[in-house]
Amino acid sequence: MPFGTLSTLDTLASSQQTIASYGEDRAFEAIEAARLAHNMILDSLLNDFVERTTDRQRRYGGAATMKMERVDEFGRVDAQKASAGVTLGFPLELFQESIQWTRKYMQNATTVELAAQFTAAQDGHIQRLTNEIQRALFRPTNYVFTDHLVDNVDLNVKALLNADGAAIPNGQNGASYDAATHTHYLARAGGALAAADISAAIETVLEHHGTGAVQIYVNRAQEAAMRAMPNFTGYVDARIITGSGVTRADGNLDPNNINNRAIGIFDAAEVTVKSWIPAGYMFVFVKGAPKPLVMRERAPGLGGLQLVADDEAYPLRARTLESEFGFGVFTRTNGAVLMTTA
Repeated sequence: MPFGTLSTLDTLASSQQTIASYGEDRAFEAIEAARLAHNMILDSLLNDFVERTTDRQRRYGGAATMKMERVDEFGRVDAQKASAGVTLGFPLELFQESIQWTRKYMQNATTVELAAQFTAAQDGHIQRLTNEIQRALFRPTNYVFTDHLVDNVDLNVKALLNADGAAIPNGQNGASYDAATHTHYLARAGGALAAADISAAIETVLEHHGTGAVQIYVNRAQEAAMRAMPNFTGYVDARIITGSGVTRADGNLDPNNINNRAIGIFDAAEVTVKSWIPAGYMFVFVKGAPKPLVMRERAPGLGGLQLVADDEAYPLRARTLESEFGFGVFTRTNGAVLMTTA
């Protein structure tokens, strides 16, 4: 998961003083500001495709539209009803990490060393978020989650559409779908990855959502293959001056953040390299449509990195950080996974 530079920790790390000389209170003020900034940055990064909620279950689906029948002047059509859809559950897990030191460490260590410890803790939070997002999106099977942190009720957690027979909402043009065969977990048609495979993945999502900006997330390992596609027009590095008659996409290529940047347009979709997408896969969704993922929290904000304990028992001292969250698919139609390998 990409994240921005936390200037408060950078300031702490730039000092060569010992923690005792710098001042423990001053150092931990910087660390707390960095924790808050870390949570704000992650909020902004997840916002495109993740909805945050305290709900643990929702109803989703409801398939066919009703059919209007032709009758004569004495006719009366039979009653009809649409299917009710299915209940989707969202998991909730508790994750923790602790940092511990001795009193002598605080007297001898530099602020650079202290900043490194808390940077590592933030990175651990990012990695856990990444793992849980990957599991929610790329795991093609449904499963039952026991809500063990609440009341041990079993929740049915669903993947993206996976031909499980559950009701599927009608498409934006009124189309209906066979719930026993319709899936959003796709593989390339054969041979090398072709532009038609990617176009098919886009259409798999677009037939359900007619408005919004189509996004394709790829791993950097797929960047060269994407650029070689005939349907692709790349963004150009702002440092490059292009002459007249050159076709280019209206966007600038970030020359620095090579693992997390938009690189161009494929058909009508923007292609973005994301470090958390596994190599060999692409993820397609519509930004602006109902979000594919839900991040469940016990209370708003608890999915971020929280300081929950600051203990001192001389000569030891420890700080414990935790995050309570879980990811589950809600809008099962707004997302398609394309496997690009054999």
